Amino acid sequence: MLLRTALYTSSVRTYDTHALETPVSTTMSTSTSSPPSGYYQAKGDPPGTVRFWDGTQWQGGPTTLPSAKAATIGTGLRLGSPGRRIGARLLDYLVWLTIAVLVALILGVDVGGSLRAEIGAGASFFQNLVWFAAVAALEVGLVVTRGASLGKLALDLTVTELDGKLPSLRQAAIRIAPLGLVVLGSFGSWAILILAFISLVLMFADANHQTVWDKLAKTIVIDRPL
Repeated sequence: MLLRTALYTSSVRTYDTHALETPVSTTMSTSTSSPPSGYYQAKGDPPGTVRFWDGTQWQGGPTTLPSAKAATIGTGLRLGSPGRRIGARLLDYLVWLTIAVLVALILGVDVGGSLRAEIGAGASFFQNLVWFAAVAALEVGLVVTRGASLGKLALDLTVTELDGKLPSLRQAAIRIAPLGLVVLGSFGSWAILILAFISLVLMFADANHQTVWDKLAKTIVIDRPL
């Protein structure tokens, strides 16, 4: 379940890339079993780097040795790819836009007879607050009960704790909390954009693909278990 102790010593175990990428059924016939999921130093990679092996193939490129905290990923968990996570978030944005329109209709927000379904700098504090409350209630409810937002459900992704358990109410609330900066108007909108950019970079650079809110809540995003 935890990474091998050898990972934190000078004797990091090295595996042949080609041998690891061979299907398990083939390796068994040649008396070579595929190692369990975890971080290993692949043959040919720079010294002091590791890759994540999901049990059948490499995930991502070589990276520096993850910290002890990043090593506590449950056995058999396969991290969701950054591409699918971005796609899931784009689907979530469509849901959030729909909620913005509904909020504007309910509050009767209009300018010159036209519906004003804006969020952030273009909306009032109360409109932003109602919108965030609706989005947060939806996201927290889904993550606690189903382990995913609507976008993640559509793309077979699941939010879990590092050991594979569904997040608690507190963890789900922490994940969506940064979006609450929207109530601060223009400043909040810029702060959210900056956090989103940092999270995008972390999604590709971090060993566990953890974004800012993943790290705050101590969660990861994995492929939905069958």
